[in-house]
Amino acid sequence: MAEVTKDCLELPSAQRLKLARILLDTSDSDQDFSPDVEAAWNEEIFARMNAVLNGTAKSSPLAEVLARFEKLYPA
Repeated sequence: MAEVTKDCLELPSAQRLKLARILLDTSDSDQDFSPDVEAAWNEEIFARMNAVLNGTAKSSPLAEVLARFEKLYPA
């Protein structure tokens, strides 16, 4: 999982966003997101991307993020 995550983080932001949408779309067939919900998520995604690009986002080292992820979702 850590290797896949690392590879995904190396993708350009547009491809990461596309991958995230694919994963969300295929993760639960019962979920039917309304256009309003999808628009709200798009706004949140772009706000976060802009925060990263303009340097105002709070970040953590990759190793720390992956350790938290592994703790939450053990293999």
